[in-house]
Amino acid sequence: MFGTNTMPIKLTSAERSIASDVYAHWAQSLDQYETSPDVSAFSSKFDAFLHDPTANPLSADEMAGYNLFRGKANCNSCHLDGRSTAPTPANGTAPNGEDTGAAADTKPVFTCFGSANLGLPLNPRDAIYYQNTPDFFGFTANPFGFGFRDLGLGTFLRSGPGSWASPNDDWTQFAPTSDGQMQTSSARNVAMVPPQCPTTEAPGPYFQKEFFHNGYIKSLKQLVHFYNTRDVKGFHFNVTSGHCPKGTVEKVNCWPNPEVPNNMDMTVGMLGLTDTEENQIVAFLQTLSDGFTRPYPDINTYTGVCMTGGTAATQGNNTLIPTPTPLPPCASAICGVAPLPTMPIP
Repeated sequence: MFGTNTMPIKLTSAERSIASDVYAHWAQSLDQYETSPDVSAFSSKFDAFLHDPTANPLSADEMAGYNLFRGKANCNSCHLDGRSTAPTPANGTAPNGEDTGAAADTKPVFTCFGSANLGLPLNPRDAIYYQNTPDFFGFTANPFGFGFRDLGLGTFLRSGPGSWASPNDDWTQFAPTSDGQMQTSSARNVAMVPPQCPTTEAPGPYFQKEFFHNGYIKSLKQLVHFYNTRDVKGFHFNVTSGHCPKGTVEKVNCWPNPEVPNNMDMTVGMLGLTDTEENQIVAFLQTLSDGFTRPYPDINTYTGVCMTGGTAATQGNNTLIPTPTPLPPCASAICGVAPLPTMPIP
């Protein structure tokens, strides 16, 4: 809007100091609000369990899911739960680890605040691919159409399209080993829903959420199944979303190509979980929703419509649309920016 002028409003030095002081106090206010019980409530069933396991026990499935979360499934290596991570037994072969560490004396936030590329397929329902013409203000969000690839942290480090300028040019050199990495979100409140739609899982009534950075996954069951089977032989196919081979079901026994194959996190993808164990991890994730010990006063104000029918395993597949074929290659303005990716991105 203002070209290269970073200070379009002309202020004197004294006026600029006043403005900067206001912004500093505004930031401090936001920080205090975000750490307050209104935002960081720590009022989930799991928090109650940590406070007094005897008075607030988890169900058998929830407890089994928690043990898998911090053991065999290795979830807490990124979604930190205040315990140590021991994904492998003494012989060094995963999975089937057991956490024997001491509990932290802090409330777990269920994120490491890091970044990872989980190998999610490109989601052709993402609105960004269709924002390739100027809007009312003449702004084009994505001039590349389906030539856009979300390189995540890699784009940020290169100050690439759709990203603000990297605050430190010394970091640019790390872009090739960061391509495809997205920030690790907290697992807290991943299952939070309005009481009218009491779950995220079909057949419901359920509240439809979108999971991961591009919304490709539609249920917690699918989320855990993806972590569990992404790299299982016979599950990955050289296709894009909407083109799984006949006789397979996308997100069940067919995973399309990753949008960004570089730097994929290989600690997941073949966890060896059974179907029951997947469901138990989902049960545990549902204990992380705040409002259990201190219900939210306005939780009943949702006026939308719940969804019903189907199964959690295939949730959202009725709205799949095929990715264009052939898929345009990654735009040079994204994938051709130095330092170049470690290998070509399709």
